[in-house]
Amino acid sequence: MAGEGKDSARDRAFAVLFGGTSRAARIFDTVLFAAILLSVLTVIVESSQSADSPWIARLRIVEIVFTLLFSVEYIIRLWCHQRALRYAFSAFGLIDFLSIVPTYLALLFPGLQTFAALRVLRLLRIFRVFRSSRFARAGRVIGNALAESRYRIAAFLVGVVLIALVVGSFIYMIEGPDNGFADIPAGIYWGIATLTTVGHAELNPLTPAGQVLESLVMILGYGMLAIPVSVITSEIVAEQRARVKILEGEESEQLEYKSSAFYDYNERQIPEAQLFEGSVLKPVAGFLNARGGSLIIGMSDDGEVLGIKADLELKNWSVDKYVRTLTSRIESAMGSTAAALTTISLQKVQGRQVCILDVEAAASPTFVKKAKSIKEGALYVRVNNSTRVLEGNEIVKYTAKRWA
Repeated sequence: MAGEGKDSARDRAFAVLFGGTSRAARIFDTVLFAAILLSVLTVIVESSQSADSPWIARLRIVEIVFTLLFSVEYIIRLWCHQRALRYAFSAFGLIDFLSIVPTYLALLFPGLQTFAALRVLRLLRIFRVFRSSRFARAGRVIGNALAESRYRIAAFLVGVVLIALVVGSFIYMIEGPDNGFADIPAGIYWGIATLTTVGHAELNPLTPAGQVLESLVMILGYGMLAIPVSVITSEIVAEQRARVKILEGEESEQLEYKSSAFYDYNERQIPEAQLFEGSVLKPVAGFLNARGGSLIIGMSDDGEVLGIKADLELKNWSVDKYVRTLTSRIESAMGSTAAALTTISLQKVQGRQVCILDVEAAASPTFVKKAKSIKEGALYVRVNNSTRVLEGNEIVKYTAKRWA
């Protein structure tokens, strides 16, 4: 169980390999980034060598070493992930698998040596490193925008194909085989090349009518380039507005506000550790054990924007240290898996900076340890707009229902 007792080796490996923020995770990401670049560079250099080059054998040995290292990493990822099949068939899981298979195929079947070039797919693994860094938030925004606009983009692509079919047929009728347009497919190819403003060096209309059509298609192509950009941009703006709307909304089962993580606004002389446990650990545990949710630090219960300035000034911390401390304390109290399931970001609302903890639902019960104000063995869950503590038989019933 996540957060109960000491982290198991699987939990520690998961936190390092799947986007943790600990020092070990950052070192691993750096080493992985360098290994990916060096392995791809090896593939590129190898492809430029002749078959009898003395460097070929050396480069292949280097490539085999990289492949073995990536293979071990892939196996460990499968071992430490709570849902190994889900990881294996995820986008990153498939990329990880495809990045090592070509080398084995080339070794087993020499005739498939050309497919070894697919090893450059390892470059896509760099996005995994970005996902666990400051690029994570931007990547999620763009990814969500693409997902939300997929039907409009699909409709746009269908429109491009239909226009290419029409103009391809027209240019074939106007120019004909005598001017290089041997058939309608050649005209369609010309239409696509012209619409995308790439052009075709060998297929050019020679008649005045064909040149007029080409001019119109080029103008249309320039205009069409703006359509997917505007669609995706509108989705990004819509998401930002929705985010602000959530921040300006009311507490719910998947949203909770806390004035601060460390600063005592009410001056009740509450110990800092106890204040942090109530403001951060309990809500995060509740979201982990329920359906996930967002904890907003820097907003009062009634939605007033306070910001995290009081926390920063109290501790004399930078924003980066503030985020690192939240992550490390969550990891210390609930385990590496809990920390990996909690994404921390910052956003300005009404000119003040608030801290957002987006918490994913856990795959197993998560208990809080090393906390003075939290009952040992109690399970915190999110119910309606509050965090409730379960004990004894309540835990048994809830876990049977939640994780059955």
